[in-house]
Amino acid sequence: MVHFKPDALWDQLTTGVIAVDGAGVVRAVNSAAERLLGRARRHLLGVPLENLLPGHPIALDLIDRARNLAMPCRVRTAQLNPFPGVLLSVSLAAVPLEDAEGNGVGVLLQLEETGTLERMEEGQRLHDTLDSLEALALTVAHEVKNPLAGIRGVAQLLEMEGGSESMTTGTALICTEVDRISRLLDALLGLADRHSRPEEAINIHEILDHVLRLCQPGGTSLLKDYDPSLPAIRGDRDQLIQLFLNLVRNAQDAAGEGGTVCLHTRISAQVRFEQGRRQRHMIVEVRDNGPGIADSVRQRLFLPFVTSKPKGEGSGLGLAIVQKIVYDHGGLIEVVEQSGQTIFRVFLPVGVP
Repeated sequence: MVHFKPDALWDQLTTGVIAVDGAGVVRAVNSAAERLLGRARRHLLGVPLENLLPGHPIALDLIDRARNLAMPCRVRTAQLNPFPGVLLSVSLAAVPLEDAEGNGVGVLLQLEETGTLERMEEGQRLHDTLDSLEALALTVAHEVKNPLAGIRGVAQLLEMEGGSESMTTGTALICTEVDRISRLLDALLGLADRHSRPEEAINIHEILDHVLRLCQPGGTSLLKDYDPSLPAIRGDRDQLIQLFLNLVRNAQDAAGEGGTVCLHTRISAQVRFEQGRRQRHMIVEVRDNGPGIADSVRQRLFLPFVTSKPKGEGSGLGLAIVQKIVYDHGGLIEVVEQSGQTIFRVFLPVGVP
Protein backbone atom coordinates (compact mmCIF):
# COMPACT_ATOMS: atom_id res chain seq x y z
CA MET A 1 0.00 0.00 0.00
CA VAL A 2 1.28 3.45 -0.92
CA HIS A 3 1.41 5.98 1.89
CA PHE A 4 1.19 9.67 1.08
CA LYS A 5 2.72 12.18 3.43
CA PRO A 6 0.40 15.15 4.05
CA ASP A 7 3.25 17.65 3.71
CA ALA A 8 4.19 16.25 0.30
CA LEU A 9 0.60 16.46 -0.93
CA TRP A 10 0.28 20.00 0.46
CA ASP A 11 3.27 21.14 -1.59
CA GLN A 12 2.09 19.45 -4.78
CA LEU A 13 -1.00 21.67 -4.98
CA THR A 14 -0.87 24.29 -7.74
CA THR A 15 -3.25 26.49 -5.72
CA GLY A 16 -1.57 28.68 -3.13
CA VAL A 17 -2.76 27.87 0.39
CA ILE A 18 -2.10 29.95 3.52
CA ALA A 19 -3.26 28.90 6.99
CA VAL A 20 -3.76 31.74 9.49
CA ASP A 21 -4.65 31.46 13.15
CA GLY A 22 -7.37 33.37 15.00
CA ALA A 23 -5.15 36.46 15.20
CA GLY A 24 -4.51 36.46 11.44
CA VAL A 25 -0.90 35.27 11.77
CA VAL A 26 0.43 32.90 9.10
CA ARG A 27 1.08 29.45 10.53
CA ALA A 28 1.50 27.34 7.38
CA VAL A 29 1.97 27.88 3.63
CA ASN A 30 2.55 25.59 0.68
CA SER A 31 5.05 25.92 -2.18
CA ALA A 32 2.49 27.48 -4.56
CA ALA A 33 1.83 30.26 -2.02
CA GLU A 34 5.58 30.89 -1.77
CA ARG A 35 5.74 31.36 -5.54
CA LEU A 36 2.69 33.61 -5.66
CA LEU A 37 3.91 35.84 -2.84
CA GLY A 38 7.51 35.79 -4.07
CA ARG A 39 8.92 34.91 -0.64
CA ALA A 40 10.45 31.86 0.99
CA ARG A 41 8.43 30.04 3.63
CA ARG A 42 10.76 31.10 6.44
CA HIS A 43 9.90 34.73 5.69
CA LEU A 44 6.15 34.06 5.74
CA LEU A 45 5.61 31.97 8.86
CA GLY A 46 4.78 33.92 11.99
CA VAL A 47 3.98 37.11 10.07
CA PRO A 48 0.51 38.72 10.20
CA LEU A 49 -1.18 38.27 6.84
CA GLU A 50 -2.06 41.97 6.95
CA ASN A 51 1.68 42.73 6.70
CA LEU A 52 2.11 40.38 3.73
CA LEU A 53 -0.80 41.86 1.77
CA PRO A 54 -0.85 45.55 2.70
CA GLY A 55 -3.54 47.57 0.99
CA HIS A 56 -5.59 44.49 0.09
CA PRO A 57 -8.54 44.46 2.50
CA ILE A 58 -10.53 42.15 0.23
CA ALA A 59 -8.49 39.10 1.33
CA LEU A 60 -8.65 40.10 5.00
CA ASP A 61 -12.38 40.85 4.77
CA LEU A 62 -12.95 37.46 3.17
CA ILE A 63 -11.16 35.74 6.05
CA ASP A 64 -13.24 37.67 8.61
CA ARG A 65 -16.45 36.80 6.77
CA ALA A 66 -15.58 33.09 6.63
CA ARG A 67 -14.72 33.11 10.35
CA ASN A 68 -17.87 34.98 11.40
CA LEU A 69 -20.23 32.97 9.21
CA ALA A 70 -18.44 29.67 9.92
CA MET A 71 -18.69 28.76 6.25
CA PRO A 72 -16.50 28.94 3.11
CA CYS A 73 -16.53 32.29 1.30
CA ARG A 74 -15.22 33.02 -2.18
CA VAL A 75 -14.30 35.95 -4.41
CA ARG A 76 -14.07 35.17 -8.09
CA THR A 77 -11.67 37.95 -9.07
CA ALA A 78 -9.33 40.08 -7.00
CA GLN A 79 -6.01 41.80 -7.60
CA LEU A 80 -3.03 41.47 -5.28
CA ASN A 81 0.25 43.35 -5.31
CA PRO A 82 2.45 41.17 -3.05
CA PHE A 83 5.63 43.09 -3.91
CA PRO A 84 6.60 46.03 -6.17
CA GLY A 85 6.27 45.43 -9.92
CA VAL A 86 3.92 42.43 -9.64
CA LEU A 87 0.14 42.63 -9.95
CA LEU A 88 -1.66 39.30 -9.71
CA SER A 89 -5.25 38.55 -10.72
CA VAL A 90 -6.46 35.78 -8.45
CA SER A 91 -9.56 34.01 -7.23
CA LEU A 92 -9.79 33.74 -3.43
CA ALA A 93 -11.48 31.23 -1.13
CA ALA A 94 -11.47 31.34 2.68
CA VAL A 95 -12.37 28.15 4.59
CA PRO A 96 -12.81 28.12 8.41
CA LEU A 97 -10.57 25.74 10.36
CA GLU A 98 -11.90 23.96 13.44
CA ASP A 99 -10.33 21.79 16.10
CA ALA A 100 -11.64 18.37 17.17
CA GLU A 101 -14.25 20.01 19.41
CA GLY A 102 -15.58 22.19 16.60
CA ASN A 103 -14.04 25.40 17.87
CA GLY A 104 -12.76 27.84 15.30
CA VAL A 105 -8.95 28.00 15.32
CA GLY A 106 -8.21 29.84 12.09
CA VAL A 107 -8.88 30.12 8.38
CA LEU A 108 -7.40 28.54 5.28
CA LEU A 109 -6.94 31.11 2.46
CA GLN A 110 -6.68 29.69 -1.07
CA LEU A 111 -5.24 31.79 -3.91
CA GLU A 112 -5.39 30.73 -7.54
CA GLU A 113 -3.95 32.95 -10.24
CA THR A 114 -6.40 33.57 -13.05
CA GLY A 115 -5.76 36.81 -14.95
CA THR A 116 -2.76 36.05 -17.17
CA LEU A 117 -3.76 32.46 -17.87
CA GLU A 118 -7.26 33.54 -18.89
CA ARG A 119 -5.83 36.18 -21.21
CA MET A 120 -3.49 33.60 -22.74
CA GLU A 121 -6.32 31.14 -23.31
CA GLU A 122 -8.51 33.84 -24.81
CA GLY A 123 -5.64 35.01 -26.98
CA GLN A 124 -4.96 31.48 -28.15
CA ARG A 125 -8.62 31.07 -29.12
CA LEU A 126 -8.43 34.29 -31.13
CA HIS A 127 -5.17 33.15 -32.70
CA ASP A 128 -6.82 29.87 -33.75
CA THR A 129 -9.68 31.89 -35.23
CA LEU A 130 -7.22 33.90 -37.30
CA ASP A 131 -5.49 30.75 -38.48
CA SER A 132 -8.86 29.38 -39.60
CA LEU A 133 -9.23 32.42 -41.87
CA GLU A 134 -6.14 31.46 -43.85
CA ALA A 135 -7.86 29.20 -46.35
CA LEU A 136 -10.77 31.64 -46.67
CA ALA A 137 -8.45 34.58 -47.28
CA LEU A 138 -6.40 32.82 -49.92
CA THR A 139 -9.50 31.52 -51.69
CA VAL A 140 -11.20 34.91 -51.67
CA ALA A 141 -8.07 36.64 -52.92
CA HIS A 142 -7.54 34.32 -55.86
CA GLU A 143 -11.21 34.06 -56.82
CA VAL A 144 -12.15 37.72 -56.42
CA LYS A 145 -9.14 39.95 -57.07
CA ASN A 146 -8.73 39.04 -60.73
CA PRO A 147 -12.39 39.74 -61.62
CA LEU A 148 -12.17 42.98 -59.63
CA ALA A 149 -9.24 44.10 -61.74
CA GLY A 150 -11.30 43.41 -64.87
CA ILE A 151 -14.28 45.36 -63.53
CA ARG A 152 -12.08 48.33 -62.70
CA GLY A 153 -10.50 48.23 -66.15
CA VAL A 154 -13.89 48.32 -67.87
CA ALA A 155 -15.02 51.20 -65.65
CA GLN A 156 -11.91 53.18 -66.56
CA LEU A 157 -12.50 52.58 -70.28
CA LEU A 158 -16.08 53.82 -70.00
CA GLU A 159 -14.88 56.88 -68.13
CA MET A 160 -12.31 57.63 -70.86
CA GLU A 161 -14.95 57.39 -73.59
CA GLY A 162 -16.90 60.15 -71.91
CA GLY A 163 -20.62 60.41 -71.61
CA SER A 164 -23.19 61.82 -69.31
CA GLU A 165 -22.38 63.20 -65.91
CA SER A 166 -24.26 60.34 -64.27
CA MET A 167 -22.11 57.80 -66.17
CA THR A 168 -18.92 59.56 -65.05
CA THR A 169 -20.16 59.58 -61.48
CA GLY A 170 -21.11 55.92 -61.71
CA THR A 171 -17.78 54.77 -63.13
CA ALA A 172 -15.89 56.75 -60.47
CA LEU A 173 -18.02 55.09 -57.81
CA ILE A 174 -17.28 51.66 -59.30
CA CYS A 175 -13.52 52.35 -59.18
CA THR A 176 -13.76 53.60 -55.60
CA GLU A 177 -15.66 50.54 -54.41
CA VAL A 178 -13.39 48.13 -56.29
CA ASP A 179 -10.37 49.75 -54.62
CA ARG A 180 -12.03 49.44 -51.22
CA ILE A 181 -12.73 45.74 -51.74
CA SER A 182 -9.16 45.22 -52.93
CA ARG A 183 -7.82 46.83 -49.76
CA LEU A 184 -10.05 44.56 -47.67
CA LEU A 185 -8.71 41.52 -49.52
CA ASP A 186 -5.14 42.70 -48.98
CA ALA A 187 -5.88 42.94 -45.25
CA LEU A 188 -7.28 39.41 -45.30
CA LEU A 189 -4.11 38.23 -47.00
CA GLY A 190 -2.19 39.87 -44.19
CA LEU A 191 -3.98 37.55 -41.78
CA ALA A 192 -3.11 34.52 -43.87
CA ASP A 193 0.49 35.42 -44.65
CA ARG A 194 2.39 32.36 -43.47
CA HIS A 195 5.52 32.75 -45.57
CA SER A 196 8.59 31.73 -43.59
CA ARG A 197 10.88 34.63 -42.83
CA PRO A 198 14.22 34.36 -41.06
CA GLU A 199 14.27 35.74 -37.54
CA GLU A 200 16.95 38.25 -36.66
CA ALA A 201 18.26 40.11 -33.65
CA ILE A 202 16.17 43.27 -33.38
CA ASN A 203 16.56 46.50 -31.47
CA ILE A 204 12.97 47.30 -30.55
CA HIS A 205 13.72 51.02 -30.24
CA GLU A 206 14.94 51.12 -33.84
CA ILE A 207 11.60 49.55 -34.83
CA LEU A 208 9.61 52.06 -32.80
CA ASP A 209 11.60 55.05 -34.12
CA HIS A 210 10.95 53.82 -37.67
CA VAL A 211 7.22 53.61 -36.90
CA LEU A 212 7.22 57.15 -35.51
CA ARG A 213 8.85 58.41 -38.72
CA LEU A 214 6.06 56.77 -40.72
CA CYS A 215 3.32 58.32 -38.59
CA GLN A 216 2.89 62.00 -39.33
CA PRO A 217 1.77 63.85 -36.19
CA GLY A 218 -1.46 65.01 -37.85
CA GLY A 219 -2.49 67.11 -34.87
CA THR A 220 -1.34 64.63 -32.20
CA SER A 221 1.83 64.80 -30.14
CA LEU A 222 4.06 61.74 -30.53
CA LEU A 223 6.20 61.11 -27.45
CA LYS A 224 8.56 58.33 -26.40
CA ASP A 225 9.79 57.09 -23.05
CA TYR A 226 12.36 54.34 -23.65
CA ASP A 227 14.32 52.18 -21.25
CA PRO A 228 17.83 52.24 -22.79
CA SER A 229 18.82 49.00 -21.06
CA LEU A 230 16.48 46.83 -23.15
CA PRO A 231 18.23 43.87 -24.81
CA ALA A 232 17.73 42.80 -28.42
CA ILE A 233 15.00 40.27 -29.19
CA ARG A 234 14.63 37.81 -32.03
CA GLY A 235 11.77 38.30 -34.44
CA ASP A 236 10.58 39.39 -37.84
CA ARG A 237 11.37 43.06 -38.45
CA ASP A 238 8.66 43.66 -41.05
CA GLN A 239 5.95 42.06 -38.91
CA LEU A 240 6.97 44.01 -35.81
CA ILE A 241 6.84 47.25 -37.80
CA GLN A 242 3.35 46.34 -38.98
CA LEU A 243 2.34 45.48 -35.40
CA PHE A 244 3.37 48.80 -33.86
CA LEU A 245 2.37 50.86 -36.90
CA ASN A 246 -1.21 49.60 -36.49
CA LEU A 247 -1.19 50.35 -32.76
CA VAL A 248 0.27 53.86 -33.12
CA ARG A 249 -2.10 54.85 -35.94
CA ASN A 250 -5.08 53.56 -33.96
CA ALA A 251 -3.86 55.56 -30.96
CA GLN A 252 -3.57 58.68 -33.12
CA ASP A 253 -7.12 58.21 -34.37
CA ALA A 254 -8.35 57.77 -30.79
CA ALA A 255 -6.41 60.74 -29.39
CA GLY A 256 -7.56 63.06 -32.15
CA GLU A 257 -6.62 66.70 -32.69
CA GLY A 258 -4.54 68.00 -29.80
CA GLY A 259 -4.19 64.55 -28.24
CA THR A 260 -1.05 62.73 -27.14
CA VAL A 261 0.37 59.32 -28.03
CA CYS A 262 3.33 57.98 -26.06
CA LEU A 263 5.49 54.89 -26.60
CA HIS A 264 6.85 53.48 -23.35
CA THR A 265 9.25 50.54 -22.99
CA ARG A 266 10.61 48.61 -20.03
CA ILE A 267 11.91 45.19 -19.05
CA SER A 268 10.31 42.95 -16.44
CA ALA A 269 11.51 39.70 -14.92
CA GLN A 270 8.21 39.22 -13.11
CA VAL A 271 5.77 38.50 -15.95
CA ARG A 272 3.97 35.27 -15.15
CA PHE A 273 2.61 33.36 -18.15
CA GLU A 274 2.27 30.06 -16.33
CA GLN A 275 1.34 29.10 -12.78
CA GLY A 276 4.40 29.60 -10.58
CA ARG A 277 6.74 30.60 -13.40
CA ARG A 278 8.10 34.06 -14.12
CA GLN A 279 10.06 35.04 -17.22
CA ARG A 280 11.90 38.05 -18.55
CA HIS A 281 9.76 40.00 -20.99
CA MET A 282 10.09 43.24 -22.85
CA ILE A 283 7.00 45.41 -22.38
CA VAL A 284 6.05 47.97 -25.03
CA GLU A 285 3.10 50.24 -24.27
CA VAL A 286 1.26 52.45 -26.75
CA ARG A 287 -0.66 55.01 -24.71
CA ASP A 288 -3.21 57.59 -25.84
CA ASN A 289 -5.34 60.10 -23.97
CA GLY A 290 -8.41 59.63 -26.14
CA PRO A 291 -11.95 58.96 -24.88
CA GLY A 292 -11.33 55.25 -24.33
CA ILE A 293 -12.96 52.12 -25.71
CA ALA A 294 -16.67 51.40 -25.40
CA ASP A 295 -17.52 48.43 -23.17
CA SER A 296 -19.54 46.91 -26.02
CA VAL A 297 -16.38 46.72 -28.14
CA ARG A 298 -13.71 45.96 -25.54
CA GLN A 299 -14.48 42.25 -25.09
CA ARG A 300 -14.41 41.65 -28.87
CA LEU A 301 -11.65 44.10 -29.74
CA PHE A 302 -9.21 41.62 -31.28
CA LEU A 303 -11.79 39.66 -33.26
CA PRO A 304 -11.73 40.11 -37.05
CA PHE A 305 -14.08 42.79 -38.45
CA VAL A 306 -14.69 44.41 -35.04
CA THR A 307 -13.89 48.13 -34.97
CA SER A 308 -14.72 51.16 -32.86
CA LYS A 309 -14.24 53.51 -35.81
CA PRO A 310 -17.19 55.07 -37.66
CA LYS A 311 -18.75 52.99 -40.41
CA GLY A 312 -16.65 53.01 -43.56
CA GLU A 313 -13.45 54.18 -41.83
CA GLY A 314 -11.98 50.85 -40.82
CA SER A 315 -12.06 47.21 -41.88
CA GLY A 316 -11.75 45.86 -38.33
CA LEU A 317 -8.75 43.73 -39.31
CA GLY A 318 -5.91 45.88 -37.94
CA LEU A 319 -6.05 44.58 -34.36
CA ALA A 320 -6.72 41.03 -35.54
CA ILE A 321 -3.46 41.21 -37.47
CA VAL A 322 -1.74 42.73 -34.43
CA GLN A 323 -2.99 39.85 -32.29
CA LYS A 324 -1.64 37.28 -34.74
CA ILE A 325 1.80 38.88 -34.98
CA VAL A 326 2.12 39.11 -31.19
CA TYR A 327 1.25 35.45 -30.70
CA ASP A 328 3.48 34.37 -33.58
CA HIS A 329 6.31 35.98 -31.60
CA GLY A 330 5.38 34.08 -28.43
CA GLY A 331 4.00 37.18 -26.73
CA LEU A 332 0.82 38.53 -25.21
CA ILE A 333 -1.19 41.72 -25.74
CA GLU A 334 -3.68 43.35 -23.41
CA VAL A 335 -5.57 46.63 -23.28
CA VAL A 336 -6.20 48.57 -20.07
CA GLU A 337 -7.47 52.01 -19.13
CA GLN A 338 -5.47 53.79 -16.47
CA SER A 339 -5.23 57.41 -15.30
CA GLY A 340 -7.26 58.70 -18.24
CA GLN A 341 -5.21 56.78 -20.80
CA THR A 342 -5.93 53.79 -23.01
CA ILE A 343 -2.88 51.51 -22.99
CA PHE A 344 -2.15 48.70 -25.44
CA ARG A 345 0.50 46.65 -23.65
CA VAL A 346 2.61 44.18 -25.66
CA PHE A 347 4.71 41.55 -23.89
CA LEU A 348 7.55 40.05 -25.96
CA PRO A 349 9.77 37.28 -24.53
CA VAL A 350 13.46 37.97 -24.01
CA GLY A 351 15.78 35.00 -24.41
CA VAL A 352 18.26 34.09 -21.70
CA PRO A 353 21.54 35.91 -22.46
